[in-house]
Amino acid sequence: MKGSEKRKKRKLNRLGKITLGSFILFVAVLSYFIWDGIAEQNAAAKRNIQMPPIAVEAVYSKDKESDRIDGKSNIGKDPVVEKNKTDDPNKVDEVVNEEDPKNTEQNIEKNNPDTQEQDEEIDKQKDEAAKHKEELDKHKEEIEKHKQEVEQHQKDVEKQNEEPKKEQKSEQPAKEMPPVEKPKEETKEQAPVKTGKVVYLTFDDGPHAVSKDILILLKKYNAKATFFMLEPNMRNYPDAVKTMVKEGHAVGVHGVTHDTSKVYRSPASFVGEMNKAIEFIQKTTNVQTHLIRAPYGSKPYVTAPYKAAADKEKMILWDWNIDSTDWKLTNGAFVNQVIQQTKQFNNNEPLIVLMHEKPTTLAHLEKILKYYKDNGYEMRALDETMTPVQFK
Repeated sequence: MKGSEKRKKRKLNRLGKITLGSFILFVAVLSYFIWDGIAEQNAAAKRNIQMPPIAVEAVYSKDKESDRIDGKSNIGKDPVVEKNKTDDPNKVDEVVNEEDPKNTEQNIEKNNPDTQEQDEEIDKQKDEAAKHKEELDKHKEEIEKHKQEVEQHQKDVEKQNEEPKKEQKSEQPAKEMPPVEKPKEETKEQAPVKTGKVVYLTFDDGPHAVSKDILILLKKYNAKATFFMLEPNMRNYPDAVKTMVKEGHAVGVHGVTHDTSKVYRSPASFVGEMNKAIEFIQKTTNVQTHLIRAPYGSKPYVTAPYKAAADKEKMILWDWNIDSTDWKLTNGAFVNQVIQQTKQFNNNEPLIVLMHEKPTTLAHLEKILKYYKDNGYEMRALDETMTPVQFK
């Protein structure tokens, strides 16, 4: 009995061990398949994340198109996962690369409208930059051309000044020469400028906002002056021009541009600028003036052809002999300049003082007016019967 019971126990132990081993083997195999499936799904998901969405879409669209032709349907199947089950995982990239590049580019463009807008904006900015560059180049060419014209004009002026007067006359165009058979009538009418205790104050480049205050100050000292004005400034301050005429001051012109490269381009341009300013005074005040002053003075710009053209239009050109340099000495130091030059002048010469209609000139003008009044000077305006003072 005891021997049979022992054999039964041994059999049961072997059977239990076999059963337990089989169960363990089954659990191991099952775990292996479960783990392998999870790992395979993770790898497929990772590849799908790395794969461009447009390329995936292209693969899907290609598979769907082939399935329609074959009469099959792969809806719900991931072509990448299916491919990975049978082939090398690295071949997913080959599937993507084998797609038609043109279709891929079209899909990219369709699915990326923002990229298209950015490209259009970049192209637009490039076009604007190119246009801006063209404008800059054109502006540089104009500046260079203008510079060349100025240099050529300066050379012409120097050449005319070096030539003898006889050669200058022979080179003058016939239309710019004053008629020989018609001597100027005003030469007979002109009288010498009154000298002694008389001073002629002149103001250039106006009118400006300070003109009304200058006129008030002149009235306070019972002083008359002559204003040589620019046409654009007269258009901006026509009332100032009217007041000058109304209060007994003389009005003349100083041109239009005050630009040597333009006003002195030719005798015709010089006379043209003066006539344009004269016409404005005539229309505004009903005064027909012939008084002119050349920008920066008559020397060296107003050569014989220019003078002949001005004489033909019966213009009376005035320079100066006392330069205040108020445009430079804005701190008031120009007052002493005027006083010193006045003291050094010979009584046989007229005093023609050059100043400008500027706020800094207005600030110190009363000192000059007071000096002339205290020293017995009469401050008069120029008139067209006088022989003009010109640079020699």
